[in-house]
Amino acid sequence: MAGVWGGTWSRVRCIGGPSAVCASLRTHVVSPVAQVHAEVQQDQSEFVTWLRGRGEDDACSALTVGMSTHGRALFATRPIEAGERVLRVSGNLIITPDKLPMEVLELLPKGVSEWARLALFLLAEQHIGQASEWAPYIRCLPPYGSLHSTIFWKKEEMEMVRYSSVHRETLQRKAVIGAEFASVLPVLQQCPHIFGDQVTHASFKHAYATEGCHVGNCGLQWLMQVPFVDFFNHDAECQALLSYDEEKACAEVVADRNYAAGAQVFISYGRLPNTILALDFGFTLPFNPHDQVEVWMGLSRRDPLRKSKLSLLHTHGMPTLLHTDGSDSGGNSFHIREVKSVIGRGKGIPHALRAFARVLCATSTHELTELGAEAGRHDGRLARRPLKSCSKETQAMNLLLARFESLIHQHSIAALQIAEACRGTKQSPAKKKPNAEMASDVVAGELRVLYSAAAWIRHHYTSISVLTTSHAVV
Repeated sequence: MAGVWGGTWSRVRCIGGPSAVCASLRTHVVSPVAQVHAEVQQDQSEFVTWLRGRGEDDACSALTVGMSTHGRALFATRPIEAGERVLRVSGNLIITPDKLPMEVLELLPKGVSEWARLALFLLAEQHIGQASEWAPYIRCLPPYGSLHSTIFWKKEEMEMVRYSSVHRETLQRKAVIGAEFASVLPVLQQCPHIFGDQVTHASFKHAYATEGCHVGNCGLQWLMQVPFVDFFNHDAECQALLSYDEEKACAEVVADRNYAAGAQVFISYGRLPNTILALDFGFTLPFNPHDQVEVWMGLSRRDPLRKSKLSLLHTHGMPTLLHTDGSDSGGNSFHIREVKSVIGRGKGIPHALRAFARVLCATSTHELTELGAEAGRHDGRLARRPLKSCSKETQAMNLLLARFESLIHQHSIAALQIAEACRGTKQSPAKKKPNAEMASDVVAGELRVLYSAAAWIRHHYTSISVLTTSHAVV
């Protein structure tokens, strides 16, 4: 839909929305229920009144804030047709990192991320309280302790996903937040009149997880928080995205389907696997069609052709990762997705991963020279076609299969442990364990992907074996 309305439109992936769904995807447990519901309805009513008071009538013309089983959500106030603009907000409603007080901006050291700046904005406005011009919106954000992002998981909960990439990515995110807090702490201490005296690492982490939107299009990256828009819930099958007009400085959402009055309206946060949803939003989806698995492949340090293979890989644009000490790891990570059919072309298993396996299986400089020459004769991409030697191609595919089966074994053990941790989740709401259920979704999704990839590999090298046998008979 980019470019339909004129101006310079960019697709926006909004991640500020832990508030949208992650406050409690599985449960919305409150006590006493009636009192809390009344408070929520009052906050929502004040928020809509606040929007209209700021002249954002286009935001409220077709949608209103309500409560779903997943927390706050947006609902159609009238029938909506596919292709219809359901929401438009002006740039005045969009929160950007430069809206921090100038005193703070001047004190911040270089290198403080925009996400951290947005977290500081939230902390400053929370300190002001009712006097903040953003108070009606901030009251609708998830309260402290309500987020389920993996950065808040306990050590034993993280152990449930120790074989998933979300484990490493969570540790990295927590390290980044810790470094960011250490960087801004002197500013917080110098500005108690802006932030108060009680900003801790925990409160900063909560603000960091709540505030901010990753926005990306055509290589552009910037951050913003868009009130009202971030109350949209995510639907993995939805095609509606937030678009931003840089010239007119406004954000828009166009419906991708018809909605009846009273129906919940969705957008897509992107084609995101559960690992990213769990880390960035604090929720997961059962049977997420966009699940993926990170697969590491690396050269052995004992391989006598290691240097030659690395040179060949690098020459043809296949980088390998460096260790923190600058040494070459000899490997890289590849993301695989579910392979829909074992008799297809293996869509979901990256060609680069298959190529890497073919290079790993080379046992002579002659083979490496041939791989480089073949790449030169075609499109320059290395080992993207099956090897001419059926036995070598089978060897490469068996290498991949062994890696997949190893991951399947690890994930299967984790699934059994998670099942044990999830016992009792079907009992009373108070005993539900949303983090365990999220871990279950992550591991189950990755297992589904791995099983599909392994099945395709088995079929592929079985076909090669049949072909080799036929040639031998002839």
